[in-house]
Amino acid sequence: MSRTVYLLVHRHHLSLTPGSTAPDFMEDGEPLFRDDGEDSFKLLGLYSTRLRAEERIAGARTLPGFAQAPDGFSVHEYTLDDARWPRGR
Repeated sequence: MSRTVYLLVHRHHLSLTPGSTAPDFMEDGEPLFRDDGEDSFKLLGLYSTRLRAEERIAGARTLPGFAQAPDGFSVHEYTLDDARWPRGR
């Protein structure tokens, strides 16, 4: 059994004008999910392979709520039982 999982998240920057891009809120390779009223985050699923996560992206890109930000998808790879932020912050 694989110890790797793939978390699929969609980020829609609510205040962007069409065609502009928002900065990627990442720190040390980890997504920062701050609710600043400017972004909407949706967890689309946890997948056993990157391919399955990418297939879900392909299917979701045309759906309401995702079509307005088709490049807002990100896949984050995690190892099971691997502690994140072991020193806090």
